[in-house]
Amino acid sequence: MSAITIGGNLVHYEVLGRGRPVLLLHSWVGSWRYWIPTMQQLQLKYRVYAIDLYGFGDSGKDARRYPLDHQVQLLLDFMNHLGIPKAALIGHGLGALVVAEFARLYPDRAPRVLLTSAPLFDPGSLDKRVPAGRPVPLTDNRPLLPEFENEATIMNASSAMRAALLEAARARANGDPTPDVPDLTIEAARRVQRHNPLQNLIGDGNPDTLLAKCFKRSEPEYEKLAVDLHKIDHGALKLSVATYDSGRMLDTLRLLPIPMVVVHGVDDPIVPLPNENVWNYITADNSSLLPIPLPGVRHFPMLEYERFIRLVNDFLEAPDVSKLEIKERWKRRTR
Repeated sequence: MSAITIGGNLVHYEVLGRGRPVLLLHSWVGSWRYWIPTMQQLQLKYRVYAIDLYGFGDSGKDARRYPLDHQVQLLLDFMNHLGIPKAALIGHGLGALVVAEFARLYPDRAPRVLLTSAPLFDPGSLDKRVPAGRPVPLTDNRPLLPEFENEATIMNASSAMRAALLEAARARANGDPTPDVPDLTIEAARRVQRHNPLQNLIGDGNPDTLLAKCFKRSEPEYEKLAVDLHKIDHGALKLSVATYDSGRMLDTLRLLPIPMVVVHGVDDPIVPLPNENVWNYITADNSSLLPIPLPGVRHFPMLEYERFIRLVNDFLEAPDVSKLEIKERWKRRTR
């Protein structure tokens, strides 16, 4: 067992192999343990770390650390503590949320990313949505609007509000009359309801229920995952999804400037397969993002899909992930 202490909280991890670093982050059910087969295969070429997030496995059970931003900070602190300047990141479920947000904040430290069973939901009106955070050239370098200097405010606003703000910014940049923008102060923007299906899907905070959706008790995978259920703080599930916003998640993937593979089981009973609108949206401006739906696979591709290791190896080795040889098996979504 390996562990470090971050801010007085224990962070447990296991490591195998030598070579370029690869970090594995688990979902809402289980812990680092179900990554063992993946680690055993990858250790031949890579130094592979599997981490327990706060509230899971043998890591600390401090509820203040359960929200997503603290889990992202855990990953940053972990890499800093172990002297890892950058690493390929593989996130599953909750881990996919952490990896995506980490890559958004620190793209130079995540040279390539593989997300599996990531929560990708259609918030509606994707055909009219302008990705939040897209740079808008302004002749005078002023913010979009004075009352919206805080980027987080814009990111948390509704898609209609974002579109109105960006249209006003473009008009001002071109010297055109600024269109009316709905009266929405910063505090009001923060109260806009996020599109958060995860609160219903994960928010009951019961990992036993989630595992029962994935496997029958008679299946060997059930026993492998059940061994760590008692180590999961139920509150970690609730708090980890409390600030989730489907639109912001899609914007993040669409705008990430790094090679990325997004794997999803077609029969996932926890996080449903993204619809065509979602696939089209996240690949619209991102030629380095490759979506791979897996027929007959549920929430745990690394345990259910026999070619998962080959997929991961190809992801780690291919100079251009959008041109993986295996992509003929899973046709790329295009608009």
